[in-house]
Amino acid sequence: RLVAIKQAARENVKVFGIILGTLGRQGNPAILSKIRRKLKAHGKRSFVILMSEVFPKKLQMLPQADAWVQVACPRLSIDWGHFFDKPVLSSYELEVCLGEASSQWSETGSNVPY
Repeated sequence: RLVAIKQAARENVKVFGIILGTLGRQGNPAILSKIRRKLKAHGKRSFVILMSEVFPKKLQMLPQADAWVQVACPRLSIDWGHFFDKPVLSSYELEVCLGEASSQWSETGSNVPY
């Protein structure tokens, strides 16, 4: 996950696609608004897409995104993130990417003890 966060934090990443999940009660409009404000405050552009199911091929059809943030399934980024061509971050991982939260992972990928 730390690799994806670092990729999304690169200076050449200018546009974030924000995925708002529509399956069940996964998408949260309040979190979506917070993410958009944070990205704008950091000089990043963003756009929103609504998706019931998130698949790599669907995101590949939107090449204008340099990285993605998902407000859908909490485990999507963790369990399936490595299948995507571009980073797909959770809202927490975005905060780490923007320097607004500290990372819970070490450089080796293991969890940092409490």
